[in-house]
Formats: sequence, C-alpha cells, structure tokens
Amino acid sequence: MHRNKPIATTKYAGNVTVNPTRSVINTFMLIRCLLLFANTIGLSVLRADDPGTLIYHNWGALEDYEVVPECNPGDTTRLPCGPDDVGVQHQRDEFSIVTANTRQRKVFVNAIARKRFTDRTPDNKPLELGTYRYIYAVRLPQLPQKDGIHCGEAVHQMIQFWDGANRISNSRGKTLEGAIYWDINPHSDDFQHIKVYSGEPLKLIDTGIVVPANTQWHTFEIRVDLKKQIYTGIVIDDQWKPLTGIPLARVSQSTWGKDVSLILTAESENAFPGNPATIRQWATQFKDAKLFRE
Repeated sequence: MHRNKPIATTKYAGNVTVNPTRSVINTFMLIRCLLLFANTIGLSVLRADDPGTLIYHNWGALEDYEVVPECNPGDTTRLPCGPDDVGVQHQRDEFSIVTANTRQRKVFVNAIARKRFTDRTPDNKPLELGTYRYIYAVRLPQLPQKDGIHCGEAVHQMIQFWDGANRISNSRGKTLEGAIYWDINPHSDDFQHIKVYSGEPLKLIDTGIVVPANTQWHTFEIRVDLKKQIYTGIVIDDQWKPLTGIPLARVSQSTWGKDVSLILTAESENAFPGNPATIRQWATQFKDAKLFRE
C-alpha cells in the first residue's frame, strides 16, 4: 500500500469591490465558456450539481445485494476464511448490516455486499463505457474499539466494470474499478481519512477529506468515467472533491467469466488481526443505494 500526499487545493483571499449584477453575469458567461470548451475537447463535464439520469434506486435496505468474502485482503495474512465468515442482515427495510467475521474467529476478511448488472443497466439499456455516479448512505453502529473485539479496518464503496470477452473494451482479464477507502482503524496513522484506489499495481491516494468515525449517517458518492478510465470526483456529505485525471484501479480476475457487467459494492472489513492474530469483528450499516448515468 502506497500513500500519496493529499491533492492540493488553492485558496484565494482579499478585499475587492465589485458590481454584484455585473459579477453574476460575468461568472455565468465564464462558466458557459468553460463548459463549451470542455465539450469541444472531449473532457468529462459531469458537474457537482448535475444528477444525470437515475437508473437504479434502492430505498432503505440493500435487499438485492449478495454478500461474498474477500479473504486475507492484500495477501497480508494466510488465515483460513470462507463464505460463512461474512453476512448481511436487513433491518425492517430500513438499512442493511454487512458483517466481517460473523463467527468471531481469528480471520481477516472484507465482507463485500454487491449488486451486479449484466449486459444491461436497470433501465434495460445495453451496458456502455459512460460516466456513472454511485451513491449510498453509510453508518458505523458503534465506535471502533482500539483494544476490544469490535474494530474495523475500512469501509469501501466501489463501482466495478468487467468485460470478460473484450466486447466493448480492451480489459484483458482485468476489472476497472473506482473505489473509496474510509480508514476506520483507530490504530492507523490515517484514521478517518478518505482515500481512493488507483492504478496497477494498486495504490491508495489520500483525497484530503476526513470523515469522523462516529455513529451518524454519512453520504458517499463516487463518480467515474469508464471510457477515459479515470475518476471525475467524489462527494462526501455534500463535500465535492474533483479527482479529474486520476486513473481508475485495474485488478486481474483470473476466474471470472465472459460476461459484461457493472457491479456496485458496499463493503465492511474487520481490523487487521495482528501477529499473533487476535479476534476482530466489524459490522457496517448501509442504505439508499443509487446509480446515475450521465
């Protein structure tokens, strides 16, 4: 895992007297010119306030998501692990609880709740290499414990594209992934930081956003341009962070099939168990998944 410096932002300060009406007009004309220029040269211009077309919406619990294990994430451990070590429970149509290490054993596992769309999007249109927005609400049911059993490593959000037969892309046996990583391990130097996965081999890029690991609901949104294979930005609790130009992650999938699929995930990972291993369990709550297409 490699950590880059947060993406720099520049702030301007000072006093200036302006004509309010002329200022609004000039600002509008400048934005219009910039958008026209971006369209002319083929840049992605999905704005922070541009919703796109809603093509999937799951109010409340993620009842149509399945859950699968990612055992020993990052190949950092070799602890026995399987499907029975992860689980998902739906609470009265309100939210879903995704749990890593359901049996409270000495395991390191990422519980991946996922929704797969194959060949067509939910509005019955063929899957295409477009710009997509994936949104969900997430809550920690308790504060991560530094010394107790209940401690998490990370919460993930991912939009993943797979073309097993190279029908509409030259994927060469690799998924294209836009993924958010929220560090919730209180032992970590980057505790509460929001990062994104990028490149091949994978690296984590710190976005500069910090989200408190509290028990309130937070809204996460990830935006990707699959055609250009880049991020366009993320939105965390209405805080917009452009990530234009940062490459999406590419991950080899040697056992996957020949389908063309778009996959949404909501992931809960228990804390690294250490050496010698200790028991760590973690559960994360999710609700209100949405997918937009530009």
